[in-house]
Amino acid sequence: MRKGKIFITGLIIACCAAASAAAPSMIVLSSAAYDSGSADIAYALSADAGGNIFLTGNSSNNTKYLSQKYSKTLVLSPSAQQFFTPNFTGGKAKSIAMDGQGRIIVAGEEMNSSGNMDNLVLKYSPDFAALLSSAVYDGAGFDSGAAVKTDSQNSIFVAGYTEVASNKNFHVIKYSPELNALTTAYYDGGDADEASALAIDHNDNVIAAGFTLAASNNFLVVKYDNNLRKLYEATLDGAAGADDRATGLAVDSGNDIIVTGRQYDGTTQNYCTLKYNSFLQLISSAVYDSGGTDIPTGVAVDGSDNIIVTGQSANNYFTIKYDQNLNVISTASYDGGSTDISNAVAVDADDNAIVTGQSNNGLDSDYFTIKYNASPKITAVSPLYIGETSNVTFTGKGFLSDSAVSFQDTAISTGALSLSAGQITLSVAPSTAVILGVTTVTVTNANGEAAASTTLAYTRMRRTIAAGLGDTINAMTKLGEVTVDVPAGSFPYQETITIYTVPVAAGDLRQVGEALYFSVTNSSAPAVNASIKLRYSDADLGTYPAASLSLAYWDDVLGWVGVTSLVNTSAKSVTGFSKSINVKYAVVKEAIGSGGGGGGGGGAGGSGIPAKVYPNPYRPGSGGSFDQSTLGEGIVFAGLGANQAFKLTIVDLAGQLVFQKSATADSSGNYLWDTKTVSGGKVATGVYLYFIKAGGEPKKGKFSVIR
Repeated sequence: MRKGKIFITGLIIACCAAASAAAPSMIVLSSAAYDSGSADIAYALSADAGGNIFLTGNSSNNTKYLSQKYSKTLVLSPSAQQFFTPNFTGGKAKSIAMDGQGRIIVAGEEMNSSGNMDNLVLKYSPDFAALLSSAVYDGAGFDSGAAVKTDSQNSIFVAGYTEVASNKNFHVIKYSPELNALTTAYYDGGDADEASALAIDHNDNVIAAGFTLAASNNFLVVKYDNNLRKLYEATLDGAAGADDRATGLAVDSGNDIIVTGRQYDGTTQNYCTLKYNSFLQLISSAVYDSGGTDIPTGVAVDGSDNIIVTGQSANNYFTIKYDQNLNVISTASYDGGSTDISNAVAVDADDNAIVTGQSNNGLDSDYFTIKYNASPKITAVSPLYIGETSNVTFTGKGFLSDSAVSFQDTAISTGALSLSAGQITLSVAPSTAVILGVTTVTVTNANGEAAASTTLAYTRMRRTIAAGLGDTINAMTKLGEVTVDVPAGSFPYQETITIYTVPVAAGDLRQVGEALYFSVTNSSAPAVNASIKLRYSDADLGTYPAASLSLAYWDDVLGWVGVTSLVNTSAKSVTGFSKSINVKYAVVKEAIGSGGGGGGGGGAGGSGIPAKVYPNPYRPGSGGSFDQSTLGEGIVFAGLGANQAFKLTIVDLAGQLVFQKSATADSSGNYLWDTKTVSGGKVATGVYLYFIKAGGEPKKGKFSVIR
């Protein structure tokens, strides 16, 4: 079992980011209060995939658990709430979670007959329709369940404390989905130790946080595997003699661990938020100090790995949103006129942040919940067409009807904006001065929060060609003008041709600069030798000779397939001729020879190998120039010596033998291989290497078969 321990002494506040008064204020979407007629305090909340919000806490002056469901607009569902009276009408509901089947788990404590508290877990069917089961943990003294989570197998984990020999121990219990206790974990630092927060990472490891009492209370974070075997731990000790306690815990998309809690700086309590890696090694930290008492109570992480911390500052709700590096994005404060304490935070499927807790109505406290708008995030942008005015759709999160959209390229003008189902639709008109490629776009909300994309907004050029006619399409790229020339008679019906650039694929060492996608709407017929001119730069070439470049199109099986090409080194352009449509073209350093497919043919290079291996690729049954040759079904090795004896060996890319034979070329120097393997079956789709030995060193090349 792996173990590790990190002990951090005297966290230096000067190196941490404090929330700035100039940070944007979060935008309130909705809020809701609940008053039973007596004191009500919400301690925890959770959100489901549909954006519904589930609360739990105490009602009727702490004599009852109250669990409720709200819609995504914070409308209470009266039929979806449950009051639960614990034994001896004593105890608190402290945490809530849902499993993968929508069942709801509430954890907390209740009083037993000895006057001590027991750890209590309740499991409800979806929407609180019925109480399905419950579990009580009763140790020798006081026990409490402060936090609950479920894993991918619907197992239930509860963290809190159990009292042993008059000392509290940090305590985690694993239950089956039926609430049968499976295993437990204890942490005993020698004095009082207590867990108050819990998280499950994406590998179903379990992380618990709280405090351990040494000379004073210190943050304590412990990571377990799914069977509660300890992996790592970390502690944080603030000022000497201070009371430092972790109160919130979350895990981001990379399994980094976010912990928040109160830290004493020698004068007052402050928000302290820590980010650890999965080994509980500290990455970064941030402290918020208003100058008065600041007590954080919870933390959540949204889909962009932004970190939202909530709690109490100056008797008000106070919430901070950080980016993943713990820089402040925005803040929010709520003052109901009296004591207001935010006890928990969660994030819904749209990345909206929801906080809940208690707000005093002048007589007693009420459940009070606020929903804040997500920070804007762009996930997709529909194409922009150069020289046209069209509606462009922006998909993402956090958009509002008064959001503003802007482009870095001032030659792109915008018009009316509308919002529907979380998507922005905007009239966009890129002038003919706009280049093909990606352009930077920014969405800004009214509070100043903004999201920019440098990879999603693509400009394209399109042209409609009447039946039987041709056209020349010119467009500018960052390297200069590119051209697609479609000869007259290429298509028997009216077609729309679209071109746009495509960046180099990761790991592609052959492509030089951007590729150009050549799309023809509706047509499946090949073009009639379209001419395509692309540009290259010396910076993309390295030491490769420009004169050896060629144009090629991309085949998902073969890779880059070369076409007949002309290189103009002075203009730094390569022009190629091809019939292939709905593929991307690029200038390449090396490509598979295109054989009879409208290109220059040829093998893989090297003197003495066949002048032509065709069809290449071989597509039997395709009915075109890549189908069988005039010599019959199979692949022709042409350009051998007349009646020359040779030995042919063919292997796959793994080096496994496919075919081998000593043979003789015909009087024209050709040899036809019927594509049968050494076992007599037809060779499968793939790329193959051939070796021909006719005296001297064997010569080699490459071809492909597509069935």
